[in-house]
Amino acid sequence: MDSSSWSKLPRELMELIFRRSMNTKDLGRCSLVCTTWRLLIADIWGKNFSLLRTANTGATKRIVWDYKNFQIETFKGCKAELVDSLFHWEAIMIGPKDTPYADGVFLLKIYLSPGHSFQHPKVKFLTKVYHPNIGRDGRVCVEKSWCPSLTIFQLLLVIYARFSNPEPDDPIDCEIAQMYKTQRIQYDENARDWTKKYATASQESAIDWSRFLKNNKILEPTKLVD
Repeated sequence: MDSSSWSKLPRELMELIFRRSMNTKDLGRCSLVCTTWRLLIADIWGKNFSLLRTANTGATKRIVWDYKNFQIETFKGCKAELVDSLFHWEAIMIGPKDTPYADGVFLLKIYLSPGHSFQHPKVKFLTKVYHPNIGRDGRVCVEKSWCPSLTIFQLLLVIYARFSNPEPDDPIDCEIAQMYKTQRIQYDENARDWTKKYATASQESAIDWSRFLKNNKILEPTKLVD
């Protein structure tokens, strides 16, 4: 079968195979088969494909596995991408409906260590968030949530869930936690004000998130490109 025949295989079938069934070495070989496959693989994995192919240690192989699974399992309110290395990620979250954070655009940085996954990641919000479990400097405490079997996808699910269910008894910001427990109406008002003021689609970002924002019906003009 020549390359023109390979290129005529259904896109849906090839996308399913490229997303689920191949390691990066096999994907690299497939990208050489024909232009159609190369463009499809690039469309799925983007600029990060070259980074994924560099994985050669236990930590980097695990990170690649995490990244590939995140592309498969990603949920509507959150997405993550590699920035400039396997150890540096950026994520974006859309505040859940029926919370003071609704429709807010929240950017996060995720830093993985060479000892991943036996050492927990460091997570920091770039967007200011009024929340008892997020520091004024954006710091998120993940030590208690983390274990080596946890994936980045699962960790971000835990963080995302805290928008709807804060944990005021295990706070980073004790003042906000006290507000949550004793003056809930004022807490919600403060959180909505911060969301409106800071969590917009005009923040500077290393990633162009415009397609993600559009898919989540965040329609204001985006400047989320560094």
